[in-house]
Amino acid sequence: MGEKEETLPERRVEKNLCYIDNRFIFSFSAFSSYSLFYGELALKITVCACTLQRPGGLASLLASFRGLRTTDTMELDFLIVDNDLTPSAQGVFDRETQNFPWPCRLVHEPRPGVPSARERALQELGDVDYFAFVDDDETVDANWLVELVKIARTTCATFVQGPVQMTVDREEDEWWLRTLFFRQHRYPDGARLVESWTNNVLVELAFVRLHDCHFDLRMRFNSGEDTLFFQDIVRAGGWGAYAANAWVYETQGEARLRWKWALHRQFNYGRTRALTYLLRKPFLASIAYCAMRAGALTGVCLCHVATIPFRGRIGVANSLALGTRACALLYTAASALFSDRLRAVQPTVAIADASSDVR
Repeated sequence: MGEKEETLPERRVEKNLCYIDNRFIFSFSAFSSYSLFYGELALKITVCACTLQRPGGLASLLASFRGLRTTDTMELDFLIVDNDLTPSAQGVFDRETQNFPWPCRLVHEPRPGVPSARERALQELGDVDYFAFVDDDETVDANWLVELVKIARTTCATFVQGPVQMTVDREEDEWWLRTLFFRQHRYPDGARLVESWTNNVLVELAFVRLHDCHFDLRMRFNSGEDTLFFQDIVRAGGWGAYAANAWVYETQGEARLRWKWALHRQFNYGRTRALTYLLRKPFLASIAYCAMRAGALTGVCLCHVATIPFRGRIGVANSLALGTRACALLYTAASALFSDRLRAVQPTVAIADASSDVR
């Protein structure tokens, strides 16, 4: 949610140097540590995934990594962060990484909350040029990484986001995917983005380290720390691009195709939008933003209510999705306004599978 598509100026990359409108622009990648690989400069990439008690999902993800297509100038390694209290993913990891095509390691991060796991991944990164994130309930397309790198190199973007293809197990559940509970924005290849998330993204490490960008641990009991992370990158002068063909796949199981689960996730989205302002913007401006955005969402919600006689349950779902987001914005703003400001980041509501967020 919230991405704004802009027209990119003319860009080209020559010998790892970025030019925009025929003017040379400093490229961090040009000064990152490349190593000689098959006689050419190699691009070092670490692919990261955080996992918590999803042995089946992790096994499928690791299996899909084996099928990745790469180029001779890509030097890969893989990092799995187990966020359980005890390293419960070790057995699956050991089994699925036997004879793995690239170096792959598992680290244990016992501090609870996906921001802790993602921050641990940042701390574990070595001397690489880019790092990628995917979720442990996804699988990747064979061309996934090649497409992300292509857009990164041709646009000089600080981060590159790809799409998620949603699927369901049963044909009768496909209507869920046409609702705002699961529907996503699509953009042209190379379109400019000002936000991103860790479900399918490639990020330039040198920029992140230079500007000291981190996953905010104050959001460890809520989803949305990745939204804030990429907003911080943009505030520091970075920007993103969209890789329309860098697909990952996610199957929505029966447990997620329920009203309660879907509404919990929409509530998280609203809280995320509020918290990203409350944690970075002036307090009163943040409260005003939450009120105005909630009002706008309510207006659009009422428009969807009018479609219920024609669209049936899809109209109901869209109305509830937007209305829930509006309520979450107001609830979070009120929590900050009438109590300690940072209580807004405490676990006041049940979070439904926060690691599966897809906007």
